[in-house]
Amino acid sequence: MAIFRRKTKVPDDPRPAIAQFWAWWSEHRDDVLAAFEEKRSDDLIELLRPPVAAIDPSLNWEVSPSSAKRFMLVVSSGGKAELRGLAERWVLAAPDDLDVEFAPVRRADPALFDSVVMKVDDYDIELRELVAGTRVDPQRSRLDVVIHHPLFPLLDKEHRLSVAFHGLDAALGEDEAERWIGEVEVTADPQLDAIPVSMLGSVVDQLRPSDDVWALLRGSGRKGPIVALVRRPLDRVERPLADTHVAIVLDYAPGPDGMPPDEGLLDDAERLVQQVIAELGGEGPQVVHVGRVTGEGKIVVHIYVDGLEIDSAPVGRVLAQWTHGTAAVQSHPDPGWKAVAPLLR
Repeated sequence: MAIFRRKTKVPDDPRPAIAQFWAWWSEHRDDVLAAFEEKRSDDLIELLRPPVAAIDPSLNWEVSPSSAKRFMLVVSSGGKAELRGLAERWVLAAPDDLDVEFAPVRRADPALFDSVVMKVDDYDIELRELVAGTRVDPQRSRLDVVIHHPLFPLLDKEHRLSVAFHGLDAALGEDEAERWIGEVEVTADPQLDAIPVSMLGSVVDQLRPSDDVWALLRGSGRKGPIVALVRRPLDRVERPLADTHVAIVLDYAPGPDGMPPDEGLLDDAERLVQQVIAELGGEGPQVVHVGRVTGEGKIVVHIYVDGLEIDSAPVGRVLAQWTHGTAAVQSHPDPGWKAVAPLLR
């Protein structure tokens, strides 16, 4: 038995830039709110764009009324998975403010369907007229949608998609849309049995499991069968701080087909994984066990952790208990969860 650990370059710590933003906010807060109330959009852009871009140029932002307070400032990833954790760290560092609510995502707001008219290529697009054909993909716990608007025949695909995603965000919010919506198509043709996009929230509610479930996936590798045990639904959007991939690689002497010759070996692996998770601090906002892949003489366990707060080095002590072969731990920053992308399909 041997233990190996591979380290990779850690990206720059975003916390100093976030702290700099909030220092800027304390000086310019009143200017921002005045520009918003007086509808001076150019001044608002001039004020907010530079400090937000100093955190990351790809972040989106907006100021809007709030149902809980007078104003809401949203700084979001704009659907970019690799930036979702950054937006979450931004909001966790926010100060208390009696008038301003801070949010890292656009939240669902069904009232927008009655009030918002989007101006696209000189056409007035009423959100309330968006409808969707739906198809549930039970394997992925996702809802595939085909979205239509009566004015879509007049728009190109890019503008149709922009309207469609605006509607999805209004109906579900950014996080919920990313978690539950699978394929998004837009069409100029009316859909049979379509429902208003504003009602998608009630459809999504039917997809929510009462508890975590685990799906068993089977495939073929170069040397034999591959079996994956994967958490469903994978809830990366609910664990935005879990931005670092930790892979536990457990070797074993394979049977003729490359699989473990004894089921007891998988039980040993599961016990070891539970000890690893406990060593990392336990399942929660900063640690999530995604699943494992078995075959070709190895078990690869996929875990994501908060790379700024969780040190995976102590995992090596736990892996010393693996007696079926060599054991290794590998970690690298992966805020977009690209390492497990094949398991998300």
